[in-house]
Amino acid sequence: MKSKMIYCLIFLWTSFIAFSFPICFGWIFLDITGHSKGYSYNLGSEKEVSVMLGCIELLIWLVLSLPSNLYIFQKTIKKGKLYLLIPIAIYVTLATICICLTGGWSAYLKGVFNI
Repeated sequence: MKSKMIYCLIFLWTSFIAFSFPICFGWIFLDITGHSKGYSYNLGSEKEVSVMLGCIELLIWLVLSLPSNLYIFQKTIKKGKLYLLIPIAIYVTLATICICLTGGWSAYLKGVFNI
């Protein structure tokens, strides 16, 4: 019972991480590339600060997401390799829902990659 409760809580945390992944990825990507204020704005001397902040954000995101993801994948793969597709599908679905709720694919690609 205790292990199922832990699995459930970690699954909820992983679901939150999956849902917020596009936002975090965009934020970290823009900071690391030096476009944290947008592509039309020149950061100048603030660029080094933006890149360093992006690296710190990436480390924080990895610390918050990797342990729960690894735990979910390890517990799921014990049931069979086919069951591993379920958390991956849920992860992708939640990330896609987040992108759709924040304006759609075109707005996301325009905001993050300036496409």
